[in-house]
Amino acid sequence: MALKQSQDRDPLPGADRKLPVADAPDTWRTPHHRWAILLEKIALAFERPVNKLIGTSQLNPLYHTGTIATYLLVIVGLTGLYLFFFFQYGFDASYNAVARMEGQLIARLIRAIHRYASGALVITTLLHGYRTLFMERFRGARWLAWVSGFVMTVLVWGAGVTGYWMIWDQRSQLITDGFLRLLGKTTPFAPNLIAYLTSVEGTPLSWPFLLILLVIHVLLFLIVAGFFWLHILRLRRPRWYPEVHWVVGLGVVLVLVSVFFPAGMLPQANLSQLPDTLPIDPFFLFYLPFSGTPASIVLWSGLSLVTVGLTLLPWLSKAKRPSPITTPPPRVAIIDEKCTGCTLCAVDCPYKAIEMVELPEGKPHKYIAVAKPELCVSCGICVGSCAFDAITLGTTPPALLWDMVEGKLALAKAKTPDADVKLIFTCERHASQGAQPYLNGTTQNGTAVEIITMPCVGAAPPGLMTRALDAGAAEVQVVGCPPADCINREGNLWEEQRVVRERVPRLKRPYANAPVTALWLSPDTFSQAVTVPAPPAPDEERLERRRMILPISGKNVSISFLLLAVVMVVQVLFTNIPINPYPDRPAMAQAILANPSLAFERFEGDTAVSNPILFTFTVDGDPLYTQTIDPTDLRSPEPEPIVAKQELTPGSHHITLSFDDGQRPFILFDRTVDIAPGQVFRMDYDPNRTGDCYGTTCLKVIPSHEKSR
Repeated sequence: MALKQSQDRDPLPGADRKLPVADAPDTWRTPHHRWAILLEKIALAFERPVNKLIGTSQLNPLYHTGTIATYLLVIVGLTGLYLFFFFQYGFDASYNAVARMEGQLIARLIRAIHRYASGALVITTLLHGYRTLFMERFRGARWLAWVSGFVMTVLVWGAGVTGYWMIWDQRSQLITDGFLRLLGKTTPFAPNLIAYLTSVEGTPLSWPFLLILLVIHVLLFLIVAGFFWLHILRLRRPRWYPEVHWVVGLGVVLVLVSVFFPAGMLPQANLSQLPDTLPIDPFFLFYLPFSGTPASIVLWSGLSLVTVGLTLLPWLSKAKRPSPITTPPPRVAIIDEKCTGCTLCAVDCPYKAIEMVELPEGKPHKYIAVAKPELCVSCGICVGSCAFDAITLGTTPPALLWDMVEGKLALAKAKTPDADVKLIFTCERHASQGAQPYLNGTTQNGTAVEIITMPCVGAAPPGLMTRALDAGAAEVQVVGCPPADCINREGNLWEEQRVVRERVPRLKRPYANAPVTALWLSPDTFSQAVTVPAPPAPDEERLERRRMILPISGKNVSISFLLLAVVMVVQVLFTNIPINPYPDRPAMAQAILANPSLAFERFEGDTAVSNPILFTFTVDGDPLYTQTIDPTDLRSPEPEPIVAKQELTPGSHHITLSFDDGQRPFILFDRTVDIAPGQVFRMDYDPNRTGDCYGTTCLKVIPSHEKSR
């Protein structure tokens, strides 16, 4: 049957293509790739014990990672807003403000909730992304949701890092050191920032740095909110929040964990002392143990490649097709002359791939459906919603679905003439996992079982099942995914409501208690539908037994949220994994000439220097750092700072800093100093200092900043 446009009205968008050849219904399928099947097997290995422990799949939190992540994002935003009102700016002011929060019950609780909800947000976001990956929900119209979700994950990570950075404790000091290393390798701005940080430490002038961090922190959160809008832009009926029991249960778990495990405080950052052993949060600060090591390059290079690869995955990975006839997955198409404008397809479509257009007066119907193939994900849910055979995928008329069912019935009768026949409608996800051994048919308990694979169980019209019963099938069964775990969001829900007669097109009244059964199983438990005989049910109970959402007990709920609490406690323990960034406790010597022109003026005197100036940092007779500087740059009003840092073994070292234009050396510093383990011995030029003078200039030793609590 060719798809054509009605002749008595203007052509509608997407309906002007001509497809003279009808594909077989099998071309609707989009089998999963082997790598996706393997990833799903790994996920199912974790889901299975969780379902058994809870006693029902309805309360498995792994099926609700998307909505839980949204809920956590709201919690992070609200608690962050509360903390904002008590935050102050400056190295001392920020640290002391957080310390005061820790001394107040409510503020301490809110701060802990903010931290642990942020970590849980990263975990649930990654789990949600992993499920999206193995379900291959990133191609075609879904590319926007995939890319925006991936960008949100990166932004959430960045917001978490800046959140830790603002406290200005030893953990913040490690983040600063890592950032300065990155800045030094990629830009020329590291010396300026180092000079600024050391010059404002211990003064009220450090507030701009913390204010900038706060602005970045808040902006990242707001950008995440913007990308969330993009993430759900193409969804009809997006779920903004989880069900009430998740809202209450997860909220209670967060509060209890925050009460028993407050966030706590670390010693304040001290740029004159290397941090000692301290806890880090591996969900945000996983890179800190590798900072400054060769492994850091490997880590960031690998993460960059993975990030780029996953972001481009919608265009790098082709959909697997069972037939060369249709290379891309088939998209929705409307058979205009059959459309009655009932609006069911547009209402049921989860992805806005169908819209209703009002027809002019005098037409037989008020509306007509118009396909938007660019938004179609080939789920077929609209086919299952149409009782008039007016919707198809690709060039396959829906009437050919009956030919496929009829062929399966005939095949079963030919193989086992005397056996009853059971037809099972299932989805591609089940077909790639537990249903795989039974796809060519099987005989179980004297019944011939044939599997009919649809893109989604929501693509199976109820009328197809009743025709199968009329044609001789002893039983028709729908096997879909568990609640909230449908690969097409709502396909299992719509199909359940159709077979229990709560959604049109519904199962016809005479078949309400017919042998039409439904199971909502994890893909690895499909064998239950084949090998385990269904218990006999009175006719009046058959309809109710098709339901997906079943009553749950207090025991199920208690186990589910106890499991959440255990996971949250494990997260908290991981948040406090101790590391020692400097296990050998080296010493550091650091020269910081924030304004080298002051020293150059003494060096130059009345005789202009024209040769390049060589700055040398020598330790125990070895020149460990040299920098060639144009004299013109040193005469500018704001010359670039000179920064040199060297790790040393603790003890006595002879340190020399000098200028040299090739004709005369000029000594800035020449002294033997004792540097303790973990100490950063810092030096800067001070033209007004009278002590520690060498030659015609002086270099001051920058004292350690005394911390106030």
